[in-house]
Amino acid sequence: MNMRTFADQVAETVIKGYNELSSKGKPCIRSNGVKEWTVLAGIVAVDDVAEEFRLLSIGTGLKATPEVELIRSQGRIVHDCHAEIVCLRAFNALLLKEFQNVKDGRDSFLVEQKAGEYFKIKEKWHFAMYISRIPCGDASMGVLVDADDAEIFDYDELDDDYAKKQYIDPEIHSIIRGRANYALRNVVRTKPGRADSNITLSKSCSDKLTMKQLTSLCNSLTWCLLDAPVYLNFVILPKRYENQVKRINETFLGRLKDRNSHNFEIQFCNIPFPDDKHTESQQPCFSSCLCLFSSIGKHSEIILNGVKLGFYVKGNKPLRKNCQSCISRYALWNEFKKIKTVPSELDYLSFKSSLVDRINIVTKAKKELSPCGWISTYRDTSI
Repeated sequence: MNMRTFADQVAETVIKGYNELSSKGKPCIRSNGVKEWTVLAGIVAVDDVAEEFRLLSIGTGLKATPEVELIRSQGRIVHDCHAEIVCLRAFNALLLKEFQNVKDGRDSFLVEQKAGEYFKIKEKWHFAMYISRIPCGDASMGVLVDADDAEIFDYDELDDDYAKKQYIDPEIHSIIRGRANYALRNVVRTKPGRADSNITLSKSCSDKLTMKQLTSLCNSLTWCLLDAPVYLNFVILPKRYENQVKRINETFLGRLKDRNSHNFEIQFCNIPFPDDKHTESQQPCFSSCLCLFSSIGKHSEIILNGVKLGFYVKGNKPLRKNCQSCISRYALWNEFKKIKTVPSELDYLSFKSSLVDRINIVTKAKKELSPCGWISTYRDTSI
């Protein structure tokens, strides 16, 4: 198979699926005439022999939830709504749906049941992820340097205690806030935000995708149900980033020294994404779209402020009933409990911490990426 054609086919598969979604939740032209833009990510299952490309999940978005918002979450608010992470969470929601289909006696194009309560991915598939923009964090810092972005320089020229302001925790120098000190490489970064915005502790997409080479595409729930973890084989980016390939490889392939990492291959496509940012006057879309493409049909949602569109409540008021997205911790945990019996008193985070083998891998990945220590998001769990 021609590898350049391969990258284009993956991108075409994802963009075609996006184009077929409703316009609701997608970038629009605001009342003041300003056009919005977004980032698109999608995971595609590929069968090399049959040259089949099967779209599994789509995510869009550019927002992350401030840490202060998570206090009332109880698993219902999605912490990170950047396209790549929405797409990854949707992939895990899809796996849970496919496991349930098989358990109920229906066919699945993607998985099959093994002896006992385990499932496996059908052997013909491997996985590629298309992303319409270079992931935020370490991989994108070279683009900022080359662009000489004035807004970023304003951030970099804060007052004398800037050296402290660049850190979430002054004792942990290997984790930087957003785009601060953007010429610095090989550090973990939180999701970008203005210097005066509420802090989010969600780590950058560069860092999360790098970790996936050790921890796999699976979250703790699908990890527990699969006979073996599932890894990305390819990441597809637009061709305009080809001049950044050395820096991109340093981010994704150079920071993990663990011999057990499953490195993905970076490829570049020629296919344009219509809702990308084309001019400096464009503004980011506030909402995120997601779609799962399961054996029994599509399921799509729109997320705004971490919950389903129309369900957000401002301030410290309790969240509305049924506000949670299908990719929230609350929803995934409840889908998991339909497949596997767990003690009624066990909550999501307690179960997650019981998976010792996975915890050891995650801990190792965090230590490699941030030797000075780690800063976790709010302890947001669900019963």
